[in-house]
Order: sequence, then structure tokens, then C-alpha cells
Amino acid sequence: MFCSNCGAQIENNAKFCPNCGAAQNAAPAPAQQIATQYTAPVYGAPAWAGNGAVRQGIPAPGFSDRVNHPEILAAVKKNRKAAGIFSLFFVPLPLIGFVIYSIVSDKMETTDALKYGAVISGIFLLFAIYGFVKERAKNTYEATVIDKKTGLTYRHKNNDDQEMVTEYVTVVRTSDGKKKRIVEQEGTQIWAWDYLQVGDRFKYHPQFHFPYELYDKSRAPYIACVSCGTKNSIESDRCQKCGLPLLK
Repeated sequence: MFCSNCGAQIENNAKFCPNCGAAQNAAPAPAQQIATQYTAPVYGAPAWAGNGAVRQGIPAPGFSDRVNHPEILAAVKKNRKAAGIFSLFFVPLPLIGFVIYSIVSDKMETTDALKYGAVISGIFLLFAIYGFVKERAKNTYEATVIDKKTGLTYRHKNNDDQEMVTEYVTVVRTSDGKKKRIVEQEGTQIWAWDYLQVGDRFKYHPQFHFPYELYDKSRAPYIACVSCGTKNSIESDRCQKCGLPLLK
């Protein structure tokens, strides 16, 4: 080190200069580096944030890899099994009903009841098989919404009368250039029209109860559970109703 008065070189930590005798300031202690520990933020209960609110846990753009999450796959398998049991439950009902009717009434013979019941139950079985095959034939696709429009259409009622209902049409273009129309009617689940906006890029997952996944979920009004369809805030990580992971 050097003397602060005359500039002569002196020993480190010397209190006085041997050349001019001037007192020297003690050398400053080396700066200590203080280690900082990162603490992950703790998110409170999910809330629907309004305009200008600070929002935590918003997913970055991209399609989720949770489509193969073990919990979600188990829920899909369970739902398919329940749907199959529910469909098969209705198949023998006409046969059982006709037989009971023939027993309690003298207007129909048991042989006729068996015949008519078997025919109608067979029709129910064909419809169940057709629905199962049609559902399995659907494929996952990626698309962009290019248009949305509404119109009026007629729908048959139980007594063969017709009623006029609103039809909601979401027009999309798939990643391979094909044009598709997602048609939903008043009185049914209006999911695509409600969830997808023009310009949105999304993926269709036919195996899920709620099949639509946005690419940019930060623009989504909500994130629906793929199993039960419950609408959750986009800050949520799991469904508030069934607890399954959300596609984030």
C-alpha cells in the first residue's frame, strides 16, 4: 500500500508512514457477499382477476403435455367404462318392458312381447355400437378459428313436431388446410362457440369430455376440466371440483 500523505510505499496495514510519520487509515475489510435464498411465491386461492389485477400462475403459450398425465388417463378410462355400462343398461329395457306388459295385461301375448321387445332392444344395441365406433373414429387435430356465425334451424321434438332453435357454428381451418364446422344447437352444450374466438389456435382432443385446448391460455376466459367440464380460473392448477390436473 502507499502513504496517503507522501505517497511512499509502506507495508500493508501499517498505522504510520516510516517516511513522513503520517497516520494511515486501516485498510477496509473485504466486502462480504450475502447469500440470498429464493423463496417460491405462495399463491392464494384462485380468483377471477379483473382488469388491472395482478395474476399469478398464468400458463405460457403452448399445448400441455398433461394430456398423458396418469390421473387424466385414468379418468378417461373410468368415464368410458361408465358410459359403456350406461348404454348397455338401456339395451334390455324394451324387452323387459314388453314382457312385464304382457304379464300384467291381456292385450299382448308373451311371444309377441318377446318378439317386439327383442327387435327394439336390438335397435338400441346397434345405436350403442354405432356411437362407440363413431367416438373411437374421431382423431385429434390442431386448427385455427376463422369465423363464427349463428342461424336458425328446425329440430324435431318428441311428438314429431318441429321447433325453431338457434344454431351456433364455429368455422375452423385445420393445420393440414381442411375446413371444419363445429355445429352446436340451442339447448345443448355450447362449448366451442363459448370458448373459442376468431383467431384462436387450439387442439381438439376427442377422448376428453371437454375436448378443446387453447394454445395461448392466457387469453382464455377459463380452463375447463377435461373430465367433468367444470370451468376453472386460468390461475388454477387443478380442477376445483374433481381435483384433476388442468391442461397447463
